Amino acid sequence: MLAIIKNLPGNYLILLPNTPHYTIAEVSAAYNVATYSRREDLIGVSVFEAFPDDPNDPAADGVLNLSNSFAEVLETKRNHEMPVQRYPVPAAGRDSFIEKFWVPVNTPVIVNDQVLYIIHSVTDVTQSKQLKSREEYFKALADESPFMIWRSAGPSCIYVNRAWIETTGISFENSLGSGYFNAFHPEDAALQKSLLKQAVNNNESYESTFRILDHKGDIRWVFMRASPSQVHGATVEYIGSMIDVTTQELAAQRIRESEKQFRQLADSIIQMIWVTDAEGMHEYYNQRWYDFTGTTHEETEGEGWNHVFHPDDRERAWKVWRHSLQTGTPYEIEYRLRKYTGEYIWVLGRAAPYFDNDGNIIKWFGTCTDINEQKILQQQKDEFINIASHELKTPLTGLSANIQFMEKMLHKRQDPDPLFVKLVGASYTNVRKLNKLVDELLNANSIGTGELAVKKDWFELIGLISEAIAYLNTGEIAIRQTGLKAIDVHADAGKIEQVVVNYVNNALKYASESEFIEINVSESDKDVKVSVIDRGKGIAEEKLKYLFDRYYQVESKSERYSGMGLGLYICASIINNHGGKIGVESTLSKGSTFWFTIPKDER
Repeated sequence: MLAIIKNLPGNYLILLPNTPHYTIAEVSAAYNVATYSRREDLIGVSVFEAFPDDPNDPAADGVLNLSNSFAEVLETKRNHEMPVQRYPVPAAGRDSFIEKFWVPVNTPVIVNDQVLYIIHSVTDVTQSKQLKSREEYFKALADESPFMIWRSAGPSCIYVNRAWIETTGISFENSLGSGYFNAFHPEDAALQKSLLKQAVNNNESYESTFRILDHKGDIRWVFMRASPSQVHGATVEYIGSMIDVTTQELAAQRIRESEKQFRQLADSIIQMIWVTDAEGMHEYYNQRWYDFTGTTHEETEGEGWNHVFHPDDRERAWKVWRHSLQTGTPYEIEYRLRKYTGEYIWVLGRAAPYFDNDGNIIKWFGTCTDINEQKILQQQKDEFINIASHELKTPLTGLSANIQFMEKMLHKRQDPDPLFVKLVGASYTNVRKLNKLVDELLNANSIGTGELAVKKDWFELIGLISEAIAYLNTGEIAIRQTGLKAIDVHADAGKIEQVVVNYVNNALKYASESEFIEINVSESDKDVKVSVIDRGKGIAEEKLKYLFDRYYQVESKSERYSGMGLGLYICASIINNHGGKIGVESTLSKGSTFWFTIPKDER
């Protein structure tokens, strides 16, 4: 038992019942800590020798009171609980004493009707006793506090500080009892009384935000926290503090009103609107979403929206969405969404990030727009173009061969008719243009149906560019190659050549006033970059974002060029299928730079 006592967490002494010495037989480690003593100094020593009264304190009565308690235990063979005792303990290594207050309990250990030991347990209540002696100090501090502070015995107020009096205009005397409730807003007073009563009954803390009336009669919002104050484990009073949160509450009310207006606006428009947190978890859909999908809030909470995507589009949409979440780039993708009728409808999904003042993404705001009719029309258009292009390709191939044969026959004559030679040459040029248009239509259609194939292999990029531009009709415009002298890339050589040729031809066509065209090749750790730079008229900033769209052409009032506006659209699709990036920078009157990148692969 003595070994057990030694390791108990409480403050315990095991004493022999040898009156009047009461020798210490065992001590708990916690008791040593509480009394600043050491076990080896206590074992076998009289409790009163180890813990004597302070000889310099004539009012000391700790030894007397404790001795009387031990005597009562021996006489009655029952526990004796002592009231709070002032019993200072010796300071280790010094002749001074440390002020202490205890609640002792002395318990007999009885075997065969004989008291073998007395268990002397104590609870250290020094702090609470000292706090009582500091009542005036507390009031002085409370009066200097900017917070409103009150104290109550049960629900009855027994103290308010200066800040309360100055804010409410109610005097100290008139605030006592239930008087302080007179400062509470009439619509909030009943609830606050109920909350305090409930807290007192359950011996618990509580928080509340409510309205009070200041000394002018104006409404002030306050946040209040009240907690029980305990002595010896019993609640003796409640202490509450209030802070004026009027500014914050009014701001919160404006935010709630703005949110209400946003929801009303969002619910009134035809587009589906949604909001997610920074991790992409959905927080809000407008009513149009629920009307369109026929789902409930619970069904689409978090990632629940995924089940209304067409099974064939889920992984593709998720990939694009994850990329946006990881990089912060705006989200845009077309996919099919299940309508409440069960049919799948094409929609255009878009989302943009919302940043806080530190530049961190905290939300995403997105929309879903019904594009089903446009999509069906585009599919019908693509099918028509595909059929028409293939039907045109066969006769054009034959026509091209016939014109080439006519050219050879003319060259064999010694005196061909100049007009006839000119007409044949013009015909061959026009056939080539028509062939190019048909090829672009077929390429664009392949992109739209997801059939644009990329066959990668290793090749030397600088040599490919040199060969590609060697056969171009550049007129008087020089082409300069700068940057890297040689570099191998893993890509589709034919497709990359197609992009370079398109870039250079566009520069020759749209920047004909440029003295030269520069083709620069550079590299970084992750990719190889090809830039085609001209010193032409440049392109207006508002047109740049449309350049890689299907059928888009840059026009001016004075110039109109032939073509279908598919070249850059095809280039963008080729580079995207390689996993690269494509773009343009341009300044009016200074020129343009069209560029693309090819990711570096390891052999």
